[in-house]
Amino acid sequence: MALPWHIPLDSVRKSKITSPPQPSLFKHYCNIDIHQSPCEELQIGLMCDIGVKNREPATIQRLIASGMTVARLDMRDLEPEACAQLIQSIRQAVYNYSAELEYVYPLAIIVDVRSPAIVTGDLKGGPKTIVDIIPYNTIRLTTDPSWRECGTDDCLYVGYEYLTDLHPEDVIFIDSLSPGKIKLVITDVGDDSVDCSIAVGGTIGGKMTVRIAHTPQDIAQIERTAKAESTDSVPCSETSNEISFDDMEHQIAWAIGTDVDAVLVPNAEYAREINGVRSILWEKGKHILIIACIDTVLGFDHIDEILAAADGIYVDRCVLSTDLPIEKIFIAQKILSAKCNEVGKPCIFKAVINEQIPTLCVSDIANLVIDGADVISLELHYDSPLKKLSPSFDSVKMAEHCLAAAGVICRHAERTIWQPYIYGNTELMQSPLEEPTKAISINAVELALRACAVVIICLTNSGRTAKLIAHAKPHCPIVAVTRACHTARQLRFWRGVRSLHYFEVAKSNWTAEVDSRVRAALDYCKIKRILRTGDAYVLVTGSRRGVGYCDSVRLLYASARNTVDVDPLNG
Repeated sequence: MALPWHIPLDSVRKSKITSPPQPSLFKHYCNIDIHQSPCEELQIGLMCDIGVKNREPATIQRLIASGMTVARLDMRDLEPEACAQLIQSIRQAVYNYSAELEYVYPLAIIVDVRSPAIVTGDLKGGPKTIVDIIPYNTIRLTTDPSWRECGTDDCLYVGYEYLTDLHPEDVIFIDSLSPGKIKLVITDVGDDSVDCSIAVGGTIGGKMTVRIAHTPQDIAQIERTAKAESTDSVPCSETSNEISFDDMEHQIAWAIGTDVDAVLVPNAEYAREINGVRSILWEKGKHILIIACIDTVLGFDHIDEILAAADGIYVDRCVLSTDLPIEKIFIAQKILSAKCNEVGKPCIFKAVINEQIPTLCVSDIANLVIDGADVISLELHYDSPLKKLSPSFDSVKMAEHCLAAAGVICRHAERTIWQPYIYGNTELMQSPLEEPTKAISINAVELALRACAVVIICLTNSGRTAKLIAHAKPHCPIVAVTRACHTARQLRFWRGVRSLHYFEVAKSNWTAEVDSRVRAALDYCKIKRILRTGDAYVLVTGSRRGVGYCDSVRLLYASARNTVDVDPLNG
């Protein structure tokens, strides 16, 4: 029986002859055509923050249409009820956008979980008072409770009981209301206070976040073993009035109840912190990805053990630069992205893009793509100075423009990548593959390369096969067809993977089930203009239901004929 996409080889369209890869990166850059169009399909993911300023479903839908693939929800300053409303708005926006597309759009949701932060006390004039911290002056930080509500520019209360355990020359950072962070250098340590010189000034109000450089954080609160207590939760709509976000356990319990796809663990410095969060997730949240945020030199030094325990990493280079010399940030960027690519786990980097789209932002985003980032977290500004000059200024429209512009930059960058530089993890290709899924995935990538296939279609339940194929860095996109909605959303974190949530009624015959999923994938590829008549594609699937892994790789060609229902009993 010949299915509609199994066309005779004599009718296969001649593949477009492409020049072989250049022998060196230098030659590759010399021969790039600057007038060449960008890639048609974006491979990298784009993440945006969802908060109070863009919480409306219509606004979120506009961001999705502009290219957002991951929505980040920061729980630091929100109550459970407000977080529940944001989740509801995101789900509604996805539903509306999916109805327009006529297929389910998988938007991943990642939430920040925060352990209790070190903060300053209130200022003398009240909660709305602000004071300027002048560079080169001195200031005292104290744990004396009498200063808790009467801080000044000379003395501030800090709620950190180990403050006097610090040493001279240690560095303390305080969040500032003005751009940047306040930097203090300890000069003297007393019984209940430390005297500091102000290296970098700024403006502060009450209860500003404090971070101490080169000092391991106290992780006792995330090593508790209250698994049942923290996970015996119900959806937040039923308990939002009872749950508080005072500690990490409550935040994770809320995340489990709302079915988020990943949690972001801040300031990860040791693998045991990740293991502590995983123990809190326990059985009900075991499918949730754990992304470790590398904020300090200590976390960077332990990146190998953190990567082994976590499902991926997140890097805010502005935060990392407060602990690592700023001239070394670009080195850290390349090291972290390379280590993630080596083990096949996603790396997320934060980038800033504003309404002017300056050359610096363009180059920064393009370099992240070339270095191998899986997702770029974009910081979009809704409080633009242009609002004061033009009352008709549409901040949401400008955010859409910046997001779309970032997508164009990424597609141009993906076009300029030297293929041998990213294709084929050499160690992965040459090492013995004891696991069958890895062997099948490597064979699929090799076959796609030699046959000039335009796409690899993978039928998967857990998403593991698609992740392994992505680890091998194929030259073409991967379309993963899955029945699990959380798998479809989580695959958004892996570069080059396009997930399709297939939800048709399951067929009793496995061959018919495979044919139905493949037809859905082909229709998706044709809509996205990934696949055209006569193009070769590789299909990775299981030979029978319940085998537990993909054990079949086939090379097929796309047909121009319309898909038709195939009755396997009459085939």
